[in-house]
Amino acid sequence: MGEKGYVYVLTNPSFRDDWVKIGKSKRLPEVRGRELYNTAVPLPYEIYATLQTEKYNEAERMIHRSIDRISDLRINKGREFF
Repeated sequence: MGEKGYVYVLTNPSFRDDWVKIGKSKRLPEVRGRELYNTAVPLPYEIYATLQTEKYNEAERMIHRSIDRISDLRINKGREFF
């Protein structure tokens, strides 16, 4: 069996209400959210949803591709914000 990881959906009160970050990590989403909270972000991230799976790389890629295929919601093509 492979190592489990997470796909997470994070929100941030300093962002527009409809923006989310969809990413992946081997670490707990709470830990990843704290890592992303730095001087470039005025408020801490909040966890909206998580998925724990051995296939977290594939799951995140599938989610990003699915959103990109049906919409233009990605804020910046090089980033994980929708």
